[in-house]
Amino acid sequence: MEDRSRRVYAAPHMSQSTAELILEEEPNLRRVARRHVRCQSDVDDLVQESLLEAWRGRASFRGESSLLTWVLGIARRRALLRRRSTARRDDVLRALREMYARLIPTDLLRDEETARRVRTALDGIEAGYADVLVLRYLEGKAVREIAAALGESEKAVESRLHRAREALRDRLKEGDA
Repeated sequence: MEDRSRRVYAAPHMSQSTAELILEEEPNLRRVARRHVRCQSDVDDLVQESLLEAWRGRASFRGESSLLTWVLGIARRRALLRRRSTARRDDVLRALREMYARLIPTDLLRDEETARRVRTALDGIEAGYADVLVLRYLEGKAVREIAAALGESEKAVESRLHRAREALRDRLKEGDA
């Protein structure tokens, strides 16, 4: 039986059947992805990123291995990159939590009661939200610096800051009730 992946990838241009061949490997990709990441949404992301990279890099496939081997190699590399990025982010978040564990300087806030309310509200919102608020407003970091530290785009950080401010505002209102 002819190796379909070699036949299709030998051509300089790729046809619709190439996309179908790549997509046929999705179940195998999911199995590998589950070994590398924990939650289902990360598995979905890793599979999607790997399939997209395979499609975009299809011209670089030389046919020296099977299509499955090539696509799984892409998935393993993407998982490794994700793990490295997550480790860096975890280091940053750990440092943020240690920094936040110290008291919020009262000179940044109006009085002790306000400082207490803000600390309580920050403790009550999602850690990722509290972290970006602390970086932006207590540490005075620019959005660009926060994005670089967290390994995210500036737009993602701006969006998270917006949601974090809303969450903090809601938490502070709850405390007033």
